[in-house]
Amino acid sequence: MSTDSDNGEIYLKKRLIISFLVLILFICGCAHGDDQEQDPVDVHVIKDPVSETVKMETTSGSEHMNDVNGKSVGAWITYWDLDTAYDELDLLKDDLDTLCYFAAYFDNNSEPFIPEGTLGTMDKLKQDGSFSNTVNYLTFVNDKLLPQGSSLKDTELLYDLIGNEKKAKKHAEQITDMTVSAGCNGIEIDYEAIKKDYELWEHFRDFLNILVPMAHEKGLSVRVLFEPGAPIEKYEWPKDVEYVMMCYNLYGYGTKPGPKADKEFLKEMVTKMETLPGTINFALATGGFDFAQDGSVAQIDTKTAKAVAMRYDAMEHTDEASGDHVYTYTDEDGMSHEVWYADQDTIRLWIQTIKDEGHERITIWRIGGNI
Repeated sequence: MSTDSDNGEIYLKKRLIISFLVLILFICGCAHGDDQEQDPVDVHVIKDPVSETVKMETTSGSEHMNDVNGKSVGAWITYWDLDTAYDELDLLKDDLDTLCYFAAYFDNNSEPFIPEGTLGTMDKLKQDGSFSNTVNYLTFVNDKLLPQGSSLKDTELLYDLIGNEKKAKKHAEQITDMTVSAGCNGIEIDYEAIKKDYELWEHFRDFLNILVPMAHEKGLSVRVLFEPGAPIEKYEWPKDVEYVMMCYNLYGYGTKPGPKADKEFLKEMVTKMETLPGTINFALATGGFDFAQDGSVAQIDTKTAKAVAMRYDAMEHTDEASGDHVYTYTDEDGMSHEVWYADQDTIRLWIQTIKDEGHERITIWRIGGNI
């Protein structure tokens, strides 16, 4: 039996979630496609230690959503950080129109697989039924599982997958079939670290020209993520796609201390994305980084950043250029740290900056760790 104290604690917890996430809801809108029946296909699963075996039912896809008019708010959800994710999603279930499951990877033979943790997250939300009217994307990343360890943002893997027309067609068929079988109605491509490999960029563009019509024939939306340094202006891209710019990690690993984004950086990304023919979307990241004196850098979520500041009685200030919260502390080993992180006020400023530039489609990286 719950007590008044318990109820008060639950209420306060929910208000904390709302204070961080619901600020984005004023820019959202809803529009959903009709279901189209698909033949079932197998899902290739590699067991991971995060969850027990999960059986996924085959469901139909939905008509692609890339020509949606109006506003949009989306978010990514990861299977490895779910402590507060379901609470946050529960509060937002009537307002999110896009949910991205992060992520599907590749095995040692360059075959795509969905970790059981990701499948478990899908299964839980599917049983709940709260997101049946949401565009649910399965995110594919170019990370490769090796016999020992893994290779992250592997561009050699991309040559294996899309290095010529035959490979690209096979890859497109595999991931569209896998997405339908997993019960999602959208494919999200997050292939990173291509940098200045212009040959690979050409293969990537050609791959999208194959993937997009194939996905749409199966009732699937397509989203494509770009890093800030992507040479998108050098190529012609498919029109019926939602393109997402990762507006974060302006500072982070290998840099001096600073924010994930600031106002000028966001304006530059808006200008860059306006060269694209499709719908454009801007990804904003919660949390931040802890920069240590020895040069090491660690990601830190909003909840932890606030807790660390309280633990060390750190004096915070707000950076005017970015809206980030900043503080320093010295740990038990005498190591000094400088922390930069975004909270609800920071995200509100970033959203307003993008709105002032004439755009309203936003995706948040990520659900979880915001309270």
